[in-house]
Amino acid sequence: MGRPGGQPRAGEAMKELVGRSQELAVLDGALDRAAQGRGGLLLLAGEAGIGKTFLLQVALAGRALRVLAGPSRDLRGPAPYSPVVALLRAHLATVPTALDHVPYRSLLALLLPELGTPTSENGRTPTLLQGALRAALRLVTEGGPTGGPTVLLLEDLHWADYATLDLLPLLPDWLADRPVLILGTYRHEALPRSHPLRRARQELRRTGEVEELSLGALTAAGTAELVAAVVGGPVAADVLNLVYGHSEGVPLYVREYAAALHAGDRLSSGPDGRLTLVPGRSAVLPQTLRDAVLLGLDRLSPEVQLASETAAVLGATFDLEVLADLLPDESVCDTLIECGLLTEDAGKVSFRHGLIRDVVYAGIPWARRRGLHRQVAAALSGAGAPPGVTADHWLAGHEPERARAALLLAAEESCRLHAYRDAAEAAGRALELWPAGKEEARRLEVLAQLGHCALACGLLSEAARAWREAAQAQHEAGNTHGVADARRRLAGTLDLQGLWEQASETRRVAAEAFGRCGADAEAAEERLALGTTLRAVSRNVAALEVLALALLDARRAGRRDLEARILGQYGNALARSGQTGPGLKAGREALSIAIEGAFTGATVEVLHRLADSLEHGGDFLGARAAYADAFELCEETGPAAFACRACVTVPLYQNGAWDRAASECRVVLASPGAPSTPRAVAGAMLGTILAHRGQPARARPFLTEALGVARQAGVAAVKLRALWGLALVEEGLGQPDAATARAQELLAVWEDVEDHYHILSPLRWASSFFAGLGAERDLRRAAEALGRAATLNGGPVALSALAHALGELAWLGGHLDSASEQFRIAVDLLRDSDSPYEECATRLRAGLLLKAQGQVEAAAEHLSTAHRTASTLHAVSLERHSALALVRLGYPVERRGTRAEIDGTGLTRRQNEVLKLVALGRSDKAIARELRLSPRTVEMHVGHILASLDSRSRTEAVSRAADLGLLDWRSGPAPGR
Repeated sequence: MGRPGGQPRAGEAMKELVGRSQELAVLDGALDRAAQGRGGLLLLAGEAGIGKTFLLQVALAGRALRVLAGPSRDLRGPAPYSPVVALLRAHLATVPTALDHVPYRSLLALLLPELGTPTSENGRTPTLLQGALRAALRLVTEGGPTGGPTVLLLEDLHWADYATLDLLPLLPDWLADRPVLILGTYRHEALPRSHPLRRARQELRRTGEVEELSLGALTAAGTAELVAAVVGGPVAADVLNLVYGHSEGVPLYVREYAAALHAGDRLSSGPDGRLTLVPGRSAVLPQTLRDAVLLGLDRLSPEVQLASETAAVLGATFDLEVLADLLPDESVCDTLIECGLLTEDAGKVSFRHGLIRDVVYAGIPWARRRGLHRQVAAALSGAGAPPGVTADHWLAGHEPERARAALLLAAEESCRLHAYRDAAEAAGRALELWPAGKEEARRLEVLAQLGHCALACGLLSEAARAWREAAQAQHEAGNTHGVADARRRLAGTLDLQGLWEQASETRRVAAEAFGRCGADAEAAEERLALGTTLRAVSRNVAALEVLALALLDARRAGRRDLEARILGQYGNALARSGQTGPGLKAGREALSIAIEGAFTGATVEVLHRLADSLEHGGDFLGARAAYADAFELCEETGPAAFACRACVTVPLYQNGAWDRAASECRVVLASPGAPSTPRAVAGAMLGTILAHRGQPARARPFLTEALGVARQAGVAAVKLRALWGLALVEEGLGQPDAATARAQELLAVWEDVEDHYHILSPLRWASSFFAGLGAERDLRRAAEALGRAATLNGGPVALSALAHALGELAWLGGHLDSASEQFRIAVDLLRDSDSPYEECATRLRAGLLLKAQGQVEAAAEHLSTAHRTASTLHAVSLERHSALALVRLGYPVERRGTRAEIDGTGLTRRQNEVLKLVALGRSDKAIARELRLSPRTVEMHVGHILASLDSRSRTEAVSRAADLGLLDWRSGPAPGR
């Protein structure tokens, strides 16, 4: 249906299409817009039997267009992307060479084996697979032989796989410049509250990229018109009342009841010429649709009835050849089509309606039904049907072992295609069928697969259950390392659920198990995570005991990066327990190890802990100066010094010391002898800071140069940072398409980054950016990347970034309570990490969500904190959004931190006052006394002035300010005052 050879002639179709003039006008309008090059997506909804397919047939009939249809339940589904694959395969049937030159052809072969050998495992990423599908769909919709638009028909979306429904919201954007109309149908009653189509539909509504049409039942007048069309003449009130009362205006029921009356000679012509019921024979009218269908089947031969049962077991749509192979006499297929029970189009066979098939199927005796399912399963397996399809038939045929094997294949196929929700469902079903005590090693592999896939798609409770069961099974098998690994993964999942006490105990058990089997590095990692948690909640004595054991593990394993991180935490725990001197000594030793080994993530972490130790010792200025220790370790000259300076800008940025980071970046960039890679690092960092601070024109050259060097040298971490900076620039300039392209490229780059610390800030931002666009598919990819980073890193910042992304996913899906909980967890995980930008970004999103939920006070608390932090960082976009949200809540915004740009420099009034006093040669202390500020605040203002004026010294800043005309004494302190 909806295909060129199977469309009814327009005149014939219109004779029976009644009561649908408004709906037909909507479809005609959508098709007209597509013909003009303004396509889109239209969803047609209605209960079974309401006439969705027939309405589409009429709308498409007689038009100069090409229709590619993708049924979701046929020989090639359900499987990941099966409806989209069916669309492409329908095109290949007429143009076999259509995809010969499509980008990522070898990747597309994963879905279409006829294209050749698929790409290797290492070449597969979610983003590239999505890109392959996009390229293929654009290629096949370039234009048809009719010269008219193309219709992509996706029927029965309530049966579609998860991967397809994740893809659905992307299609309008992919094909926006094509003369294409995407038509999708689904049943209202087949959508439970948690159905993924609801989420896809909500995303499409949010972006305004969907038109919706809902079919209701016919009125009494419409029913009378349809009955007249079926029986060949107008009917009297008694006939109408009887049919309308039974059918309630559902067209399929109307037709079947009217046909049963007509075939049974229950109608006669009345005095007024209208058909009326034959007196005394009305009681034989079928009471249900089932009765009406069975009356029709009774008129068929036993051979044809048995064949109809085989067809019903095959499904709603199937290949004609498969049915013919299953029948003793394949000519019976023609009889089923001729009698109107089945319809055939281009080798595909369907029941006249899915409900007709349901009636036939329900009437098959159970013993015969089971045998038919076995025959069908064997036939479909031989025909290359997706394993998910054959699994259902093996189950219905009471063959659990074969069903389990098919489900395992389905899980592996879905996982390979990054269709994680489909994979988790298939793996879970397979495990339910697992016989006790058999193939235990394989069962453990499947449990691990279930845990991985469930976590990747945000099913945290399911992931936790899988890892618990895996841990117990590994224990029973005596596999200590297996127990430890399962417990470690369970702990990470519990962290994401906010169950920190359970997570800590689970990590303790995991660490002990790793230690027993000699996995020293893994034991150190788990003890480090546990010690970090204990220290964060002020259980310093317990933390010191755990961290001491972790330090021994790390040294046995020869892991200097872990040794640095553990020493940093150990020193901080000492300082927090009152032993400041030994704590600082341990912290400085840790910093030396981290910088010497160029361990960026460890350097960040150790600097945070060292600064915290100084603060707990009461040395607040020393805490702010902690970063100077890093440079003392790089006193030598030459390339190593530049590399050191460039490297330390990353932790400076992370810690919120943006002015100091920008200053160090400028030192590297201004040095002719600086090697290209340190220059690229410095350029990417400086450009990112300038982009945050609302200076896109100044940021772009640094970022563009850094990106070019990174691409040439293959430095993935720098490429990632530069792409993020450029995305921020383009977002700030109001160029969403360009920003989206950069953000999507981020997703393609992250897998090449060895130190996953670098992806946390960019992908935390990207998750909110994609959520704002309603781009759920990209958002899921960002969450998947952060999930991998959290698994490999396990630190609070990584887990917080993942929780942030999961919160965005839940919010986008309409699960506000779940989203609020994830954002709460994300904020809590940052409570001791000293990562102000991350905390600000997450608090802003948490505040906006709470505002949407009507929790005004809680929202204001988050937004006020976000605004203060953004003001301190001079992060323009975050500052503006948090201020606007506070104003809309009715809360005052502290004006002191509000930016008031002058001549594009971004200096506030107070910073201009400080600048003028700097020009007079005043020291920080003198400026503090004159303006009644603290020396620390003056230091902060001076740092921002240097960054804003792109200067390395006070003298250079004053000179540049004079050139810009900023030293107008009439607007500030006069000389000598």
